Amino acid sequence: MGEFLGPEDVSILFNAYSACRSKLYELGCTVRVLRDFNEVTPALEACGKEVTPFFQGRFFDFNGHNGFCHVAMAKGEPVSFYCSQLFDTGALSYLEFHRAQLTRIYGPEHPIDRQWTCPPMQEIQGQIIYSGDALNVPGQGSVRQSLERLALISRMNLYLGLATWKEATACVGLARAARVRKALGEVYGALHTYPYATKWHNPPIDRKQDDVFLFNWAKDVLYLARIDAHETAQMSAESGSLEQDSESRAIDDQ
Repeated sequence: MGEFLGPEDVSILFNAYSACRSKLYELGCTVRVLRDFNEVTPALEACGKEVTPFFQGRFFDFNGHNGFCHVAMAKGEPVSFYCSQLFDTGALSYLEFHRAQLTRIYGPEHPIDRQWTCPPMQEIQGQIIYSGDALNVPGQGSVRQSLERLALISRMNLYLGLATWKEATACVGLARAARVRKALGEVYGALHTYPYATKWHNPPIDRKQDDVFLFNWAKDVLYLARIDAHETAQMSAESGSLEQDSESRAIDDQ
């Protein structure tokens, strides 16, 4: 975005966050925000999710201030997860930074094609919010309810992340192409999707050759927040108008 968030921007983000949380309540869910990844990892694994390297403590140092995970709860049990953490690429582009991360995680036996470039990854630099390890626990609600639930906590991650790390320039993530074709990029709140984030010479077992790069600029997150905040304000206004009409009719009937 190129500039810091002002008080009005932060207010919009929190209004939108509150709006999404209210919608989760309507779905019968509460929400927890976990900052201790020693708690996040076993919670995900207990629900059958293998945690990706990007949220494993052996590769990244989580300190309670550089990452969090939203967990939607129903009847005391976790039903949806979505995690985020902060990266700072310094003088590197996100492309160079991400390549260095992949080399550290997977080692020289899984080299990437450095001639292949995903263009938006070159443009993103500085403080970046990386999100991933999304999960809808199987058997917890209908497909429609599960996707709605995941969409809500995905946007809550975007809003809380940007409100917390106000200097972030972009929010990014990776997803398998098959999932993006099922519109999960939209569920994750990504306004931009770019195919073939990385080209591997020898992909690791947990990576696909056609992973999609998902991203939002900070201004995109604010745009989504304005929509959520506006829709909630509109619904409140309509509800207030209906109550006023009802009161007026009751007075007329007396």
